[in-house]
Amino acid sequence: MSIPACCRSVASLCIFPLFAAISYSQTSLAPGSAHFVVYQQDKPVGDGDYTVQPNPDGYTITSHGKLNLTKFSYSFTNTQHLDGSLNLISNQLSGLVNGSVVNFSASSDSSGRQFQIVVSANDKQTMNTVDRHQHLVLLPDLDPAAYLLLTRVAMDKPPTSWILIPKQDGILVPSTITIGSGVRGNVNGSQIDVQHATITVSSENSIDVDLFYTPDGQVQEADLPQQNFSVVRDGFKLLDHPKPVAKPAPAQSSLKPKPAPTKYLAPQGGYPEMQEQ
Repeated sequence: MSIPACCRSVASLCIFPLFAAISYSQTSLAPGSAHFVVYQQDKPVGDGDYTVQPNPDGYTITSHGKLNLTKFSYSFTNTQHLDGSLNLISNQLSGLVNGSVVNFSASSDSSGRQFQIVVSANDKQTMNTVDRHQHLVLLPDLDPAAYLLLTRVAMDKPPTSWILIPKQDGILVPSTITIGSGVRGNVNGSQIDVQHATITVSSENSIDVDLFYTPDGQVQEADLPQQNFSVVRDGFKLLDHPKPVAKPAPAQSSLKPKPAPTKYLAPQGGYPEMQEQ
């Protein structure tokens, strides 16, 4: 999805069977809807929502959002189909960027090992393929559904996780999870305990998404500190901000060859699965 000129690098995105070991509470989503307000610093500049609908094969999640700035307007509708372990099967994202229509679709191929991506923008269509992974989240700009799914990945604490950015012809980058300290929040006048995790998108020129969520995985707020945006659930207020947490140091170079990264292949049925080295 196209974004403003000031935010066209990954560094400044505006917004931008192995599953048995994962508990049911972390891989299940409660049906229902939630609404969020988008803030730039303390000023409301847009809103968004998501609806989770279980189905026999997994989940359908629909989400909407809009952003109105002085020189930039953006709105989207996103529909995702996921299996029962929250693996993305297909996605259809449609949006308006300063009045121009943009469409981004991704769907698993017949092997289940890759996404076939089609992007339509400015009367031009492009196609691409990227690898399909476990613990992968599609991250459109300011999409509350993406933050809900990122929260579930953070709760799973996998050694490897991925972000698919619907920008250009689809950008697949690794992500790093840093679990922070618990904080306090207020929901409609009642104080609650809130968990905190930071998702660092990409290993180079990275951006952060700070997630605040309840112990059962309900996302309450997502902060984008590099861009001064916050996406806040209706009725929620963060009472205290967490202390900065040191992020894992990047791997040091070595004369020894690096081991091959863990690969995710698809068994019969077309769903991603970790292949142990």
